[in-house]
Amino acid sequence: MSEVVKHIASWTAECLSDQEDLFLVDIIQKGSGAMSKVIVLLDGDNGISIDKCVEVSRSISRRLDEELELQEPLTLEVSSPGLDHPLKLDRQYQKNIGKSVKITLLDGSQIEGVLSKADPDHVVLEVLVDKKKKISENRELKLSEINKTIVLVSFK
Repeated sequence: MSEVVKHIASWTAECLSDQEDLFLVDIIQKGSGAMSKVIVLLDGDNGISIDKCVEVSRSISRRLDEELELQEPLTLEVSSPGLDHPLKLDRQYQKNIGKSVKITLLDGSQIEGVLSKADPDHVVLEVLVDKKKKISENRELKLSEINKTIVLVSFK
């Protein structure tokens, strides 16, 4: 992790310290030199507003300008993780209980089902095994077996 990312992580934590329901999901650094970009992904137990993302972005930008002497320009983006961004934290799994997800395991296989339970080490999916008879079974997976979990969106 670069020094800039370490500073941004610390400043983000300060910005969110007064709101227990908000949390930092990830900081992604892309490119280098004049094309450098840092993406800060924030979420909340009940979602996060655009206004809060703007507030955090302004705070971080101000501190970047005042406290760091950057040699190259840096693009900063603060947002919530989109639907295509995989779940990373236990809190994200918790807030998505009851939703349909697609899990890609480390071996490349995929499982779709409804997330019915989550803890820091495991998730439980309700997987449909017989569509005609509407029979499902619970499948417990260790988080250590999971490569990626994406929340599925239904437009029904």
